[in-house]
Amino acid sequence: MTQSRTLDELLAHLETMLQTSTYTDTTGNGLLVRGRSSVRCIGAALNTSFATIDAAIKRGVDCLFVHHAPWASIDLDLRAPKLERLNQAGISLYAAHEALDRGATPSVGAVLARLVDLTIEREGQDDLVLGSAPSMTFDAWTALVAERLATPVRAWPNAPHFHRVAVVPGGGGSTEYLAQAIALGCDTFFTGEGSLYTELFAREQRLSLLLASHDATEFPGVCHFVGSVAAALGLDWHQIQEADFITGGGHAPIEHGRRVSSNERCS
Repeated sequence: MTQSRTLDELLAHLETMLQTSTYTDTTGNGLLVRGRSSVRCIGAALNTSFATIDAAIKRGVDCLFVHHAPWASIDLDLRAPKLERLNQAGISLYAAHEALDRGATPSVGAVLARLVDLTIEREGQDDLVLGSAPSMTFDAWTALVAERLATPVRAWPNAPHFHRVAVVPGGGGSTEYLAQAIALGCDTFFTGEGSLYTELFAREQRLSLLLASHDATEFPGVCHFVGSVAAALGLDWHQIQEADFITGGGHAPIEHGRRVSSNERCS
């Protein structure tokens, strides 16, 4: 039976679990909007979008928990109206970015690693989770990832072996992360989205690369955490998923064209 908790009880539990007050980015970690004082239902969302806010209102959510806050540097003039819409609806907004990536147990990366059959060797020290590969080929594992995450993936089999995988959920395509993975003895790097330089660096370093979209690599960790909080406090909770094309590195609603070689492109 669903219980009712005060908002302050929920906040105290979240602080114990995440210690968001210890992070310098107060706009990305902690309570951003204080809503009604009684909480029966938590909403789990990746982004603070108008779509997730409207879904939270429709589903009777009392506190919206997000991984990506409406940062002023990213949402720009959309930040204020998003916060105001939540405030008018009486819905609290709680964000956990670094706190969920690094402080939670299990972290977003650890949840993702276990979901795709990696045996975790190291977690909790930074954004990167280190895991041992299952007994299968890289190609077979990428197919497993696509199935488990229910998302298209892109893969580059650059390494001759498949033994150790570095996992950085979301937008972890920085070449610094890839270099860290190589230093840790990894032959494979798994993240949500990358860039031209991610692909090039991985190829030249003979590091196999798998990209499975920002959304698909982080949302499972958000849901796992919110589900555990709801269970501990006797609260109800909802997964709030955005439109299929809001993925970060996935497919767009409209896609045209075909792949050509560089020689053909320049002719």
